[in-house]
Amino acid sequence: MNSPLQILAVPLQMPLKTFKKAYLFPNTDSLIPIITRGYDANFKPDDAYRATLPDMTETVGAVEGANVAIQQVGIHGFKLPLRFTAQTGETLTLEAKVTGTVSLEADSKGINMSRIVRTFYTHKDETFTLETLTGILRDYHTQIGGFQARLRVAVSYPMLVPSLRSGLEGYQFYSATFEGTLDSSGRVRRFVELDFVYSSACPCSAELAEHARDVRGAYAIPHSQRSKARVKLEVAAGATLTLEDVILHCRNALHTETQVMVKREDEQAFAELNGAYPKFVEDAARLVFEQLQADGRIRDFQVVCSHLESLHSHDAVSVICKGVAGGYSADFTDFGQLTC
Repeated sequence: MNSPLQILAVPLQMPLKTFKKAYLFPNTDSLIPIITRGYDANFKPDDAYRATLPDMTETVGAVEGANVAIQQVGIHGFKLPLRFTAQTGETLTLEAKVTGTVSLEADSKGINMSRIVRTFYTHKDETFTLETLTGILRDYHTQIGGFQARLRVAVSYPMLVPSLRSGLEGYQFYSATFEGTLDSSGRVRRFVELDFVYSSACPCSAELAEHARDVRGAYAIPHSQRSKARVKLEVAAGATLTLEDVILHCRNALHTETQVMVKREDEQAFAELNGAYPKFVEDAARLVFEQLQADGRIRDFQVVCSHLESLHSHDAVSVICKGVAGGYSADFTDFGQLTC
């Protein structure tokens, strides 16, 4: 039997050091990385090399999840400058934000999304119109395939607007989108969307203010508020309609577009203008309806109006549509989008 002293004299076994592998960078164990990193700026791929590159769109049996068709797949937020021609003849170069999608058949892993971008660049030097939109839509649908395609281009469109009386002028900017769809039968449909900001003086408040002045000699100011109309419309097949045409329809309907450059005589004029054209939110919707209905280039439309009340703690809203079978409906609920 060993004594306690003999037990203490047994040497301890120390574990051997375990070295960690280095993959991309040298580590504290001074090991050389397994992978050598570097970029060959002089390498130029030829057609033979490109032919060897893997392509996920050519895979078989690689679908994840349910092997079903997808109605829309593509890109959103792709930006590029596009050229527009104003009715004055001036050429405008605007930043455009593009959404492009196609449908994807079952059994297909995915699409080549970069082709949507490349297709746009083949048209980048053209003046953008709804006809240009149609051409781009057909081009990338042909290249990518699918049974449907959709294209949406969003811009902030500037127009130089004169003041009411002072002779000044300033740029008004309009949030707008152009959209095209191509269905399985090859039919193209074209749409325009515009946000138009205006002032709405309440007719009821105006009457009550005048009553207070007339009956009691009390000075009262009718309430008015910044308001927005969102117009969505479909352009008739073969018709030509510009964004400026739609803007003019809204101006002619509502009259009280918010101002850019203002001196005192302009502010007074704007007060008179609101007095000449007071409007409830119901009036605004019907006034815009009247203008759009009379334009034979417009096949269908929806108008959404929101008056950001200065009297109430809530907004007043209205929705109206032309009533085309299978077209726009009055089904709009996200009025929070219409803040000014």
